[in-house]
Amino acid sequence: MLKKFTNKKGFTLMEMLIVVAIIVVLVAIAIPTFASQLNKARVAVDEANIRSGYADVMLKILTADADIPNDTTYQLKADGTTATTGDYKTKGKPESDFEIAGVTVKKWTEAGKTVTYTVKDGKVATITVG
Repeated sequence: MLKKFTNKKGFTLMEMLIVVAIIVVLVAIAIPTFASQLNKARVAVDEANIRSGYADVMLKILTADADIPNDTTYQLKADGTTATTGDYKTKGKPESDFEIAGVTVKKWTEAGKTVTYTVKDGKVATITVG
């Protein structure tokens, strides 16, 4: 003869659906936060690389045997140095302009932009991303 089980161990279907619904809501809240933090990290990397390129251009200006002509441009390379042509592409999209050694860098609207430094009067006059 079959015995009836009176001692239930486990969850009902309704309890499981409620738990799954709560997890889905938490994930829906968390994903935009993670995406925003990922972009902030990419922008921080871009800023650090742009600062590195600025330092490289200033080093070229200070160690040059002759004055570097006005309107000389350098582009940022992937290794953090600068040259007449560069291959560095931005990774993030900043929320606002930022400043490097008194030079304002305007925010850009999409990733994949090149960074250009323009020299005037023996210093970096502009840093453009575009």
